[in-house]
Amino acid sequence: MVSQPDAALWLIPALPLATAAINLFWGRRLGRWAGWLASASVIVSFAVSLAVVSQLVAKPADDRLFLQHLFDWISVGRFVVGMDLRVDSVSATMILVITGIGALIHVYAIGYMAGDPRYGRFFSYMNLFVFFMLMLVLGANYLVLYLGWEGVGLCSYLLIGFWSEVPANAEAAKKAFITTRIGDTLMLIGLALIVFRFGTLDFEAVFGTAGTVLTKDAATAIALLLFAGAIGKSAQVPLHVWLPDAMAGPTPVSALIHAATMVTAGVYLVVRSHVLFELSGVALTVVLVVGVVTAVYAATCAIAQQDIKRVLAYSTISQLGFMFMAAGMRAYGVAMFFLVAHAFYKALLFLGAGSVIHGMHDEQDLRLMGGLRRLMPITFATFLVGALAQAGVPPLAGFFAKDAVLEVVQHSGREAVYVLGSVAAFLSAFYLGRMLFLTFFGDARSDRARTAHEAPPVLWAPLVVLAVGAATAGWLNLTPEGRLTRFLENVTGVTPAGHGVAVATLAAVATVISLVALAFTWWIYGSGRVEWIGFRERLEPLPRAALNGWYVDRAYDTAVIQPAKAGAWVAAYVLDARIIDGAVNAIGGGVKLLADGGRHLQTGFVRSYALAVFLGAVAILVYVGVRS
Repeated sequence: MVSQPDAALWLIPALPLATAAINLFWGRRLGRWAGWLASASVIVSFAVSLAVVSQLVAKPADDRLFLQHLFDWISVGRFVVGMDLRVDSVSATMILVITGIGALIHVYAIGYMAGDPRYGRFFSYMNLFVFFMLMLVLGANYLVLYLGWEGVGLCSYLLIGFWSEVPANAEAAKKAFITTRIGDTLMLIGLALIVFRFGTLDFEAVFGTAGTVLTKDAATAIALLLFAGAIGKSAQVPLHVWLPDAMAGPTPVSALIHAATMVTAGVYLVVRSHVLFELSGVALTVVLVVGVVTAVYAATCAIAQQDIKRVLAYSTISQLGFMFMAAGMRAYGVAMFFLVAHAFYKALLFLGAGSVIHGMHDEQDLRLMGGLRRLMPITFATFLVGALAQAGVPPLAGFFAKDAVLEVVQHSGREAVYVLGSVAAFLSAFYLGRMLFLTFFGDARSDRARTAHEAPPVLWAPLVVLAVGAATAGWLNLTPEGRLTRFLENVTGVTPAGHGVAVATLAAVATVISLVALAFTWWIYGSGRVEWIGFRERLEPLPRAALNGWYVDRAYDTAVIQPAKAGAWVAAYVLDARIIDGAVNAIGGGVKLLADGGRHLQTGFVRSYALAVFLGAVAILVYVGVRS
């Protein structure tokens, strides 16, 4: 039986929305308090979320659902869409991640953004970001979800280009907005098909009748169109190009986008719509292939980046690929488990990178760092936990999450996918080790590195909390049946099982992969041995290609952007200015010539008019004569 929780669901998104409005209009007057107000609203929202989730968990497993109808949003004949909120096991998991990790990022931003002239506006945008993401995951129908979907796109544009006085930042914001619009447009077409087929956008109605309403081809079309939206938002190949450039925004923005909000939206969409994807083997195969290709491709790019934030950007793209791999294998609970674990260690890594940048006086180049573990011990210790967690070192969170994905793949019998996933896991440990050794080990390689300082408590306190989460989040699924995936089963279904190598053997293999990659990274980047430095230099052409994302951006520029610009120039200056405007101007010119000719006939002299009458009479007589 569907019921409502004691705490109103609407409070969860309403609190950040209210403080977003307050900071937008009065943030300048509030000064430093704007940050604390914004943080407090997300913290209280997290507390309300905890209360709601605790009530949900107390219910029987097959009855874990809260619905709240706020008002009718659209009512046209029989087509009615309500502003309805929904909490089940999937959305419950998401709201805890969004508000919990979002609150820590907000607190961190209080110190990181101190002194910025638009301090209040920044926190207004951050709160608005959290609001829209909460609406996305709490919506009980696709229209409310789409409201949040477009809202996070808008907020990412505002925050990536927050320092828009720098032209590159403004360009990065536009690139993110336009690239994600491609996927959003295709997703909107998918939603239109859902309305056409079902006459509603409500999740319960759509999922409850999908098996009887949709043909296989229709299910494939809808699922692929929805997945196109997920590809854009979650920066998967081929719409991944916006995310590395999105590092132009302030570091707390990067952490919020990568860990708690925007890029996880695509994974949530696929998990939420899994009933539609289940009806199409083609769609699930596409999800799997895109996930595998993205995981490997982005990992190869990450190993060559020199900017600490761009390493993490490509890292996120690769990690999201693992989540889509799990979803493509019908292991939706595993995808959500990976999402939760990733949120902790990726937020930790981004905020740790921000602490390094702050201590290095805004320096982001790994080549100019080194030796920071002695000058920034707290940042180093927490960053180490985050790096080892993502690398998959047991017993940290990433080990359990990545192992769960590879286990599902191996048990399915898809050996090629398992091998590629293992390669991506190896590369993940490699680029994290490289970043760790270049940043914190060896000798300082610049004056800024030699004069670096530890971050203030408002910056490192959230790092400590996140480090605990990155170390222990994997325990959420530690029991043999998987505690978190079991909690999600009433929505996602049972994670598929198969026959293959024993779980312990797979875990041992995953551990060896991570440790070998870290050891290899140490020999190349941490040991300082001459032969490894020479080896690194001989590989230079390959890293140069990876540094540039294997020139995908350049290919898009050559194949799409420049032809589009040329087409726009032709349309503006040839078709419009010469042909269309030319035709209009020619008509106007002809009328003007006729008018000028007529004006010459109007002389004002009687003799001219008499001559005209005479010629007219002669013409009439001639005409009559000819006719007769």
